[in-house]
Order: sequence, then C-alpha cells, then structure tokens
Amino acid sequence: MIKFGTDGWRARIADDFTFNNIRLVTAAFILYLKKSGLAKDGVAVGFDNRFQSEDFAACAAEVCAAAGIKTYLSKISLPSPALSYFVKSHGLGAGIMITASHNPPEWNGFKIKENFGGSSRPEVTKAVEKILSENLFSASGHVPQPANKFAVKIEVFDPKPEYLKHIASFVDLEKIKKAGINAVLDPMHGSGSGYLKELIDLEEINGNRDPLFGGVNPEPILPNLEELMSYMKSMPELSVGIAIDGDADRIGAVDPTGTFITSHYAFSLILKHLVENRKMSGKVVKTFNISRLVEKQAKKYGLPIDEVPIGFKHIADKMINEKVLIGGEESGGIGVLGNIPERDGSLCALLLLELMAYEKKTLKQLLDGIMDELGHYYYDRIDLHVERETALPKMKELNKMGSFAGSKITNIETLDGIKLNFEDSSWILFRLSGTEPLLRIYAEGASFDRVEQLLEVGQKAILS
Repeated sequence: MIKFGTDGWRARIADDFTFNNIRLVTAAFILYLKKSGLAKDGVAVGFDNRFQSEDFAACAAEVCAAAGIKTYLSKISLPSPALSYFVKSHGLGAGIMITASHNPPEWNGFKIKENFGGSSRPEVTKAVEKILSENLFSASGHVPQPANKFAVKIEVFDPKPEYLKHIASFVDLEKIKKAGINAVLDPMHGSGSGYLKELIDLEEINGNRDPLFGGVNPEPILPNLEELMSYMKSMPELSVGIAIDGDADRIGAVDPTGTFITSHYAFSLILKHLVENRKMSGKVVKTFNISRLVEKQAKKYGLPIDEVPIGFKHIADKMINEKVLIGGEESGGIGVLGNIPERDGSLCALLLLELMAYEKKTLKQLLDGIMDELGHYYYDRIDLHVERETALPKMKELNKMGSFAGSKITNIETLDGIKLNFEDSSWILFRLSGTEPLLRIYAEGASFDRVEQLLEVGQKAILS
C-alpha cells in the first residue's frame, strides 16, 4: 500500500518507488485536484539530484498532461522551496516534487505542494490515499498515459531567476557582501547547489551531482558533515560553514571553532536576528522536539508561542492562518514571516549571514550570548533501525515509569511520540518516523554528559 508519511510518500527505488507507482500516485492526485476544482489552474513538477529523479518527474508530468492539465516541468533540479514558490507565484493548483529530502540514497519520494506554496496538509494526503485504496486504477489503462509522450504538451521552466530574486528580497545583500564574511556552503550534492553562489561570493563544496551523496545521508547533522568540518579546519580564514540538505529546505552550520550549530541553535539565532535587528514581531511556532531555549526567547521578547506535532505541515497551517514570525522543526526546516509557508534552507543561510553582518560576531559568539543569558541547552538524537511492531510495546512501558536514568519524571507528554520531562528541565522523546522504518530518540539537557546519559538509557530501554 502507498502511504504518505510526515512529508510525502517515500519508498525504495525499484522496490516500491517505480514508474508504475509514480503513475498511480499522480493519477490519484489528479483525481483529487479535479474533485477540488484545482486542476484547471495547472501543476508544476520539479525534482532533486537523486537517481533518476528527472525521469520520475517527467513520468509524473506526462500523466498530468495526458489528463488535460496545464503542466510545467522544471528544466533543472531545484530546491523544494523553489518549486513551492513557483506554484504560489504563478497561481497554480499544485506542485509535485520528486525528492526523498534527507533520506538515504536508495530512497526517493513524491511530495505534494499545495497552491498556497507549502507542504500538503494531512487532509489532502489522506484524500489521495483514499483514492488509491479504492483501487480505481488497473494495468488495463485507467491511469492517464499519452499514446506518444513526445506529443504531450509540457511547458519547461527555469526556476532559478524568480526564486533567487525572491529570497534575495528578504536580506540586505550589500551589507552581507561588505561585512567580509568568508563562507563555505555544503549543499551535500543536492539540488541546492549552484543557487546561492549567484547571489553572494562564497565557496562551495560537494556541489556536484552524486546520487550516492558522498556515502552519507544528505541531512545536515553532525555525523554527516565530516567533510565540511575538515574543510573548515583546513581554511582558518573562513567565518562560517553552512550545510543544506538534499532538497535544500533544511539547514545546519559549523563555526570556525568546530562548534556545530544545530537546527535548534539556528532557530534561536534567526529568532534573535528577526526581533532584535529586523524589529519584527509575531507568533513563534515550534515542533514538539525543539529546544526549550526557544521558549525562553519567546518569553523574553513577549511573543506568543505554540507547540505543534512534528512535521512542517503543522507549522505551515499556522503560517497560513496567523501572523507567524518564525516556525521551525528539529530536522532543520525553518520558515519566516513574509515568505511562503515553507521551510527554506537557502533563505535561512542568507539570514544567518545577515545576522553575522549586523552583529560582527561569529555564530558561536552570538549563541553563547543567548545561552549565557537564558541558560545552556545541549541536544542530540539517535536513530534506531527497528520495526514498529518491536518498538511500540517498549514505548508503552515508558508511560508507566516514575523515574528514568536516575531522575524523577515530572510529567509525560504525548503530543507526538512519548516525551519524558525531568526536574532539571532535561527531556527525552521517543518517536517513530512517519517516513522511514526508524525510531528516533531525541534528548536535551544542560550538559552534553546529561544528553549522552539519557540517550544511552533510552536506547537500552528500546533494544533490551
């Protein structure tokens, strides 16, 4: 069965992610669009740098065009937020992005972008799943297919000029250029390579297309950024290293000291910049697994804050209906006021550079200033490859515990997974992935030792 997870349908290439299944999912999505009246507005299709992504995208575009829908296909690989922006700015009914984001190389995926320029809401993916489950299609030809794919009219578009102009409008490029910041960007062989270089002078590593992503998952977390860390050490004149994921909607960074700027820290730094330097205001929205430091910042600035389940679609829903200054998730996706309701790694990279230009400090110096005032918070995560049937009984046992890792549990939250909170403000969260056969364990504490202790005990609790 084809199921949509936290953000899109993802599967192993040549196993479940096949051309035939792409046709099935696209056809089901077309039926949804026709029922909702959005098909008449057209569809844009984009793709990342994964194996055969451009071919899977062409397949989806052909199905759309064969169904009589005005169809646009990107001429080059592009960031997911660039496709979202194209959908919104051109008044289209929807977008299809072929990407598995930060998943391992053998995976690919199908993301739906709605007409507001953001990830699909749960009700949309559930409607598409329902159409698929009703078995309306068969191999005999219910899926719209062109008799001659070369006769199908598909309009090819270049996403770069409009998208770059859009994200450039959010920052003072001249201020960044005059600040003398020496930056290096690691797009992790993904579809964000070559974009920011057209706006500002920076070095780029891992900018070539590599469907194996250099042997690591294209997710900007510390274990995957050894090459960026090494490059920073070999180039002492560099001010910052920034990494974006496989489809360029998430961010991580490295300070010249070797300090890894996690997604939590990037959230805090951008929030500081928007409020203190840009004099902006609005609601702060964080997912269930984001640092308590963000809560303290919101309180300091007198800003309302909401906590939502994991997945940017929950943040996007808030951004559509409310004045949200910033919304972010643990995996590195951050959206800001004035943009489409979408996370954007390239835009966040520009905002971090602009913050450095304003403050004339490194990211670690700025982060130390925040934590010296509001408290020190450290975070880490481990991913366990366990089946859902194995993990669920172990997770249920956590609900019965009064203490964990030698500390009294003050309360247990179940907004998205099982989160154990302790008297020292530390916490550990157990959550099954919505897109992969993984159990993720997240932890935060006032020291690295505390975080490592929680994760060690947490892993034993699941695997014992």
